[in-house]
Amino acid sequence: MEALNEKQVMHVANLAKLDINNEEVAKYGRELASILTEIDKILSVDIKNDDILIAPTTNSNMYSSDTVGDMLSRDEIFKNANNASDGYIVVPRVISND
Repeated sequence: MEALNEKQVMHVANLAKLDINNEEVAKYGRELASILTEIDKILSVDIKNDDILIAPTTNSNMYSSDTVGDMLSRDEIFKNANNASDGYIVVPRVISND
């Protein structure tokens, strides 16, 4: 594929929110054309196999079953907390009022 013209390169740069100068336009034009050439090669491959692999494994719905265990007491919960006050675990503020 030929190098992209200046208008095409600037359009792609604008979409990508890139600020490029005039020296970079020719360079990026050639590089984008090279990428598009490789994409054309990939698209031109004729896949004759109907059994296309969608995922690298045949496993499906591999879930573990939930089991109900004993509930923790309030004392067991609070013994692992660094800071507790009035029946609550105190954590650092993460949202400001600004």
